[in-house]
Amino acid sequence: MRILHLSDDGLPDWRVEKSALTARKNGHEVFFAGRLNTITDSVFSKVHSINWSAGAMIGIPYYYHRVKKQIERLVGLVKPDIVHAHNIGSAKISHELKLPIVFDDHEYFKMLSLVNAENIKFRDNKGSNSGFSRAISDMKLSFISRKSISTWTKWETELVSSVPTITVSEQIANDLSKMMDSNIKDIFVVPNFPMEVETTEFTEPQDRENLSCVYAGGDSKHKQVTNRDISGLAELFMNQEIGNLTIIGWEAESSKKFRATGFLPRKKMFYEMFQNSIGLIPWKKHWSHPFLNPNKAYEYAHAGLFVMLTSDLTSVVHTLVDNCLTFEDYDDMVLKLKYFKSNMNELYEKRLRIFNYAKNNLIWEKYEKNIIDAYNAV
Repeated sequence: MRILHLSDDGLPDWRVEKSALTARKNGHEVFFAGRLNTITDSVFSKVHSINWSAGAMIGIPYYYHRVKKQIERLVGLVKPDIVHAHNIGSAKISHELKLPIVFDDHEYFKMLSLVNAENIKFRDNKGSNSGFSRAISDMKLSFISRKSISTWTKWETELVSSVPTITVSEQIANDLSKMMDSNIKDIFVVPNFPMEVETTEFTEPQDRENLSCVYAGGDSKHKQVTNRDISGLAELFMNQEIGNLTIIGWEAESSKKFRATGFLPRKKMFYEMFQNSIGLIPWKKHWSHPFLNPNKAYEYAHAGLFVMLTSDLTSVVHTLVDNCLTFEDYDDMVLKLKYFKSNMNELYEKRLRIFNYAKNNLIWEKYEKNIIDAYNAV
């Protein structure tokens, strides 16, 4: 089969590429269309450009139909047997064009629209605009956030009840099933686990004399009120005796107890993780957390890091079983880090257990059959 992966984003996008590699392994030819990018080495037979805009993503007719015409022309060129849509706009347009489609709902767009609205409402007030131009900008953002909530919820309901859908956790799959009642198409769960080839170079974790933690993600640096809020984390390590902290993805001045690496390619990211003992997901509690299943938790595990995370990230807790430790807030996290700082042997045993658990369980290949089953359900 010829499979066209559609996205409102560009490459590299590791979840998109893993899905394509799975299809190639099963004898299918894969194509990609999304935002223009400069990638030179791709798993796809050919990469095409789609000029997405914010207006198209929320269904504003002029912008939406411009993108729809691009996709219609592209489909005539590629002639796919299946469209694997990685965002809700691509899925909606493909469904309108009556194409054979699988909807990869890995963002859970009803939830994402509500979170985006929060981020806009509580965004940093230190923007460069002021006066009239700032007021116009605020009105535009407010309109986009309100429009996305109503549009994406409507589209998601229509799509999940009509086409095979892939998502990242059982919690999201169950919530979608409740939302649709009995009127639902097939739902397949494919978590964001690493591929086996990414983890083959890892040996057992090394014992460490001193406690060091790592957080992977540049997405939280400037967001004060968000479902990925880690404000105050770096200062916490600088002011407490809880070991050292490295943040992968931040650009920031380092100090004795805190270091920022900037963006790292995946291989270097794993190597950086491997130098530590604990992988943190220290997002402050948020109503959306039960539906999030961040891949950093499973990357930590493969790198031999014990995982500590906020207690409401229940999808991750469910997946890792007893191979993680939750905390309620930063005060609770500090107490537990101080315990491990004085009990490094116990921490090392936990790291060995989660490393072996990851090798046996947290592998993309264990779920890729669900992608093929989704294709067969079209």
